[in-house]
Parts: sequence; structure tokens; C-alpha cells
Amino acid sequence: MNSRNKRKPDILCKNETKMDIDSLLQRKLLGGQEYEPLFPKVACDKTKLGNGNTFDTVRLIKEMVIKYNDQTKQVATLLQRESLKETCDKIYWFLYHHIQYKADGMEQNLRSPACAFKQRAVGVDCKTYSIFASCLLVNLGIRHYIRQIKQPSFRPDLFTHVYVIVPLNQETGNISEGYFIIDGTTNNNREPIHTMAHDTEVNLPHFGLNAPKGNRKNVAKKPNFFAKPSSNVVLVSAIVVVIGGAFVFGKSN
Repeated sequence: MNSRNKRKPDILCKNETKMDIDSLLQRKLLGGQEYEPLFPKVACDKTKLGNGNTFDTVRLIKEMVIKYNDQTKQVATLLQRESLKETCDKIYWFLYHHIQYKADGMEQNLRSPACAFKQRAVGVDCKTYSIFASCLLVNLGIRHYIRQIKQPSFRPDLFTHVYVIVPLNQETGNISEGYFIIDGTTNNNREPIHTMAHDTEVNLPHFGLNAPKGNRKNVAKKPNFFAKPSSNVVLVSAIVVVIGGAFVFGKSN
């Protein structure tokens, strides 16, 4: 295994121990019992899917969002506000005040939103906050990116933090025109000082469905469940993605 693929600790901003970081970012949570019925019941079972660098981790974060964003449909509607800024602020408020922070140790965990809320008193780190925020934004149709950064104050050659940014220009997605951030780890939701950023847009796959005109002799016979007009037809499109694995901080490619 080369040095780039060795697991690096998920450390936020300063060269402190995990215990120091947990203490620094601990917050007093609101109860949140009113939100519990809005999430599906999950077991939070763990699956190990291997190692990788930070770009692998962001890819897995995006796949988590694609697979599990439906878990936040009901909560997302409650957090939506009239303006983009107010909505981003409300999502940050929800994450910060309802889910505890806890830095990952040897194991790097990517939790679904339902699992994160179930384990909110135990705590999650920046990766899971980013998954949760992205899932909420997807359900609200808000364009956004997962941003990973290098910080000058700690291991400047590595990407050591991840959060969500939301471009002000939702039509073009051009972040040079300004953006909001959603970082559930911080008590002020301000962007950390960084020397390099790499952004990955989160967009769901789209499919166009249509039946082309053609010679009816070449058209296959319809299956029985289309035979009667009164029949209930269920069309299921399944997207299978590999989810999980470790958040490994390494050098960029």
C-alpha cells in the first residue's frame, strides 16, 4: 500500500488530540424528539468496503447522498425557508443543535441521515454532517457541492476537512459569484482558512424514458401486468451503489 492510501486521521483545523477536538466542538443538544417519526427506522449496521484517499471518500459521500437522500424528505420540507440564505442557515441550525460532534478514531464512519439522527447523542464528524446537509439540499432541489480543503494550520499537504457549499447563482452553479456554507461542526458556520479547495457537485442521475415508434412486428408482446387498464403498475428503477468504507485523508492526485 502506498503512502497516499494509508488512513489519515480526520482532524479539524488545529493540531489537537481527538479528545481536545471533541471537547472543543461539543454542544448542548435540543431534544429533537419531534423529528424522530420523520426518519425511517434503521439498525446502523456497519459494512467495511476498503480504504482509499480523500477523493475516494468524497465519491462515497456522494453515493451515500444518492442512495439515502429520501430519508430526509419530510425533514427537508420543514427546514425550507423563503430565501436560499435562510434555508441554508436553517439546515445548519438543525444539524448543529440536534446532532453532537465526535471525531472519528481509527474507524472512519459514513452514516446515513437516519443513522446519524438515531446516534445524534453519540456524535458524528464532518463527513456525516456533509452527507446529511447534502441529502436535505437534494430534496429541496438546491444545487450544491461537497468541498474538501487543505488547512495551513495542520498538515498543510493533506485534505483535512469537508463541508457543503451552496452557490448563490443556482442557475449556473458558479461559485465565483459567491456561496453559502453549511458546516455542522462549527459553532459559527464560517468557512475555515484554507490553502486549497476541491469541490464535487452533487447531482442525481436522470433518466429519459420513451418508447420509440417502429415496426410493430419488432415490438415485443406486452407482459400480462399491462393487459388490463385497471391493473396497478409499479415501475421500479434501482440504483445500486457501493456505500461505506473509511475516510482516508491523503495527498491529492
